[in-house]
Amino acid sequence: QDCCVCSKSGAAITCCAMGCGRSLHLPCATKGGCVTQYHPHYRYLLSPLCQLHLGRSHHFSPSLFPLRAFCSEHSPVQVMEAVPEKGTTCLICLEKVDSRKSFHTLVCPACKHAWFHRHCIQGLAVQDGFTGFGCPHCREKDMFRREMKRVGIRIPFR
Repeated sequence: QDCCVCSKSGAAITCCAMGCGRSLHLPCATKGGCVTQYHPHYRYLLSPLCQLHLGRSHHFSPSLFPLRAFCSEHSPVQVMEAVPEKGTTCLICLEKVDSRKSFHTLVCPACKHAWFHRHCIQGLAVQDGFTGFGCPHCREKDMFRREMKRVGIRIPFR
């Protein structure tokens, strides 16, 4: 398969939206505005034997795979009504954010006042891990983690 981002062959990940046949390379995902979601709990639904044969059988539901990917056309977006004020900066790097929500600019779903660059909040998630990760502004964790995971921020479980 050819990658929908770089157009090179060998793309092994397919968009999971119904009817979409776009494929991508994992390293190309973020560059192309694609979202990948990792759901580690799915792997526990399969027995160890099934996990060994997972790639060889077509009998498994796609929802059981721990990685889901969406092309840029089908990527989940934040739906809350919030727009950054002029001159708003990322709470992590203190650089200006885009003037609207986008793939690269995210907002806290709880307080709607904390704005971040995608790569900055991803770095914080990797640093904090699941137990420590929350909004740096309002400190809300549950809603914040759910929303960040939904839009493709990977939060290591440690």
